Amino acid sequence: MAQIISATTRFAGAGAGTRRAGFILKAQVLLAQAHRHREAGEWDLALEVAYQAALRTAGARISASAVAGRRRRPTGAWDQLRMVDAEGERWALVFSQYSRLRSRVASGLELDVDRGVVSTVMDLAAQFLAETEAEAGWVPAAA
Repeated sequence: MAQIISATTRFAGAGAGTRRAGFILKAQVLLAQAHRHREAGEWDLALEVAYQAALRTAGARISASAVAGRRRRPTGAWDQLRMVDAEGERWALVFSQYSRLRSRVASGLELDVDRGVVSTVMDLAAQFLAETEAEAGWVPAAA
């Protein structure tokens, strides 16, 4: 008798690695853009793009976890990241503290963003990305 295997069952979760890779690649591009903005003296854009890189990195961690498959999960990336594991909770706490500043800068309420804070966010985003790449088994590119 022939065996019928549902494509839905067979390939469930098959795209998780691809989604994670996509998020990591986007985060890498965004972090490079943040460095270019900082070099050009565009501190507000550097903050925005570095924060987006951190969000994409969070997406990479979430997409590779059981949280991605949950039906009732929080809508916010940082809230979802908290549910992944202890490291996710730590990174969510780190980046969620910059959420309000990012919103104020993006809306024009905060005109003179502290350059030290921007550099800190960029450094944290780079560290978060490096840890996520290592967790995914990615080897850092040679300098």
